[in-house]
Amino acid sequence: MDWALALSVIVLLAAPLLARLVARAPHIKGALDGFVLITVLGLITLTLLPEAIAHGGLWGLAIAVIGFALPWIAEFLFHRAEEMTHRIVLLAASLALVVHAASDGAILALAHESTAGNFVATGILLHRVGVAIAVWWLLRPVLSTTGGLLVLAGLGAMTVVGYFIALFAGEWYNLPLVGYWQAFAAGSLLHVVLHPLEDHSQTPSKDTLPAHRLGTALGLLFVLSLIAAHYFYHTPGTLSHMPVHGMHHTVELLNAVGRLLAPIMLLVLLVAAALPRVYGRGPASTMTSLKKVAPWTLLFWLAATVLVELSPLTVPGAGGGWLLFALWLIIVSGLIIHMGARAFFTTLMPRYAAHKHSHGHSH
Repeated sequence: MDWALALSVIVLLAAPLLARLVARAPHIKGALDGFVLITVLGLITLTLLPEAIAHGGLWGLAIAVIGFALPWIAEFLFHRAEEMTHRIVLLAASLALVVHAASDGAILALAHESTAGNFVATGILLHRVGVAIAVWWLLRPVLSTTGGLLVLAGLGAMTVVGYFIALFAGEWYNLPLVGYWQAFAAGSLLHVVLHPLEDHSQTPSKDTLPAHRLGTALGLLFVLSLIAAHYFYHTPGTLSHMPVHGMHHTVELLNAVGRLLAPIMLLVLLVAAALPRVYGRGPASTMTSLKKVAPWTLLFWLAATVLVELSPLTVPGAGGGWLLFALWLIIVSGLIIHMGARAFFTTLMPRYAAHKHSHGHSH
């Protein structure tokens, strides 16, 4: 059996072991929360949502939005029903990830025929580590330990199945229904990771903030490694119809849109930093203003990329804009680490939805 296939199943065991290790360590919990939040957002941005849009188009995006808003809709309509809806959407999302795992196995099988096979396999393994930890961190408190273990077992089993039916994987994977399911999973996971029910994922305290910052930084490094494994070694031939190729397209599009919009996004940050100075306020006010505005520039970049993907618009292929885009990325990444992933992305959440929960959970 392929070494990468064996490792991709074995790494699933890392999640429960890691959970045992950090069960009574609040600092490690804070770090893991930052890591998982960044990893899940990377999984959604680079894998689930692009695949959903590729297979379902505008309908795929609409279903993702429904998946994201469904717990709030249920709470509004049925009062205090958000926890039950969380369980339902998480179950659907986890099943979608199990189906997605088959494509990981298929990619590993077809990677043998690619000149960049080892890097593709490395990217899949990085991807699996992130998925395993994220699934366990999000699912176990809501669906119980047994439910979390069943999902991890399903991920491992479907990876093996996908590996051995690799010749047929491309056919079933292109079914529109699979794309819609992926879209719902993307929206559901986005809601759960940004608006958790569990107290351990609320904004870190002053004591755990340094650890949360470290976890956030490691999450950004992880996503960067995942991009590098897929992006710098483009995969032609047998892998051109698989999701690994789709990730390459996604990174290319994010890059092109980011270089085009970088001057606007930097100007917005510059104005946000300058306004407090104009009104005679100190450096603390400048930082506060940047913290409020920077997350919206990130959302603007991602939304513009989705718009370009869905429309007949083409992004100019000029080679410029790298320096400004890199500068914007450095500033925003620095703010994400300084604030911590939880506080940074909470800025984008509706205020009425930022309440705390007191729901109980199965363990």
